[in-house]
Amino acid sequence: MSRPCITLLSIIRPSTNQTDNYQNNKTQFIAASAFAATAIVASLFSPFGLPAAHASGTAKPAQKTAATPFLTLPFVPNSRMSVLSGWYYSGGGGFHGGIDYINGGVNDYGGWRTFPVIASADGEACGNCTSRQGNAVWIKHDVDGATFYTYYGHLASIAKGIPLGSQSNTVWVKRGQIVGMAGSTGAGGALHLHYGLYNASGQPVDPYSIGKLRESYPRPTAHNPGMGWFVK
Repeated sequence: MSRPCITLLSIIRPSTNQTDNYQNNKTQFIAASAFAATAIVASLFSPFGLPAAHASGTAKPAQKTAATPFLTLPFVPNSRMSVLSGWYYSGGGGFHGGIDYINGGVNDYGGWRTFPVIASADGEACGNCTSRQGNAVWIKHDVDGATFYTYYGHLASIAKGIPLGSQSNTVWVKRGQIVGMAGSTGAGGALHLHYGLYNASGQPVDPYSIGKLRESYPRPTAHNPGMGWFVK
């Protein structure tokens, strides 16, 4: 929902019965936790020996530099999937630094359903192995000699076989392998997947290279969106 640890606190969304109220409450929460969110920075990368990297509420959108596409969507697309929040939150416009996916319509809060969450690229995975929101899986990827991390947050459950709680114990997972089920842990009842991409310095990267509000993102109905860091 928001960046794990980098803007960890801004991820928590209060539970409401209406999407508009949910968005308004979420914006108020972001404002209330802005200072704390700025102070909690990229320690999540410490299990992999990375230096802490600081991110502020005024962080810039993803850099639109030449990328080596290596990602596929973290779920099997279907006609019900939607983007709930883009690089910035709709409504309040606060910095999000990740992509929220839901199985349902944006305006049908009560109709959101869980779905299997899958690895969007090969890599080394661990579950609940560092600072996070609710249940979460981290996967470390090597892309042409560069290191990236994908984050799958607010899971209802983590797949068996993924090591839990240990920052030094990982397991190799393949693209498309189920890593958990989407849920609302740490999200105040808002059932969704927070998906994040980070570089080796712990800075969030927009996997689409769009850096805008939800409305600018493509409907996630194709396996390969074909933009940004997603393979064509």
